[in-house]
Amino acid sequence: MAKYVLIETKSPLDGGRWAFELGQQLRDLQHDVTIYLLQDGVFSARRNFKTGEALVADASKRGVRVVADEVSLRQRGVVGDRVAKDVEVREMGDLVDLMMERSDKAIWH
Repeated sequence: MAKYVLIETKSPLDGGRWAFELGQQLRDLQHDVTIYLLQDGVFSARRNFKTGEALVADASKRGVRVVADEVSLRQRGVVGDRVAKDVEVREMGDLVDLMMERSDKAIWH
């Protein structure tokens, strides 16, 4: 079982479903998967944004961990109770740790 970090930089309305689809396929193959939302990818983490919220809920249900970059969220006004409940908010240093120490493969989209 490999450990994957999938970094999604696009909004779900602009091709940002890719990491979620790949993450679920990898999870179905019993791999450990973390999706890290960065830049416009954090729009998937916005509560009450139906497209993104559905992606996050489905990923969480399948055991895919969803993390969003704190700075990207703040720059786009997605803060506090605007963040979906299944999303962990982390700093960029956590992404570096994930890529360098806690994953076998990192894929950027």
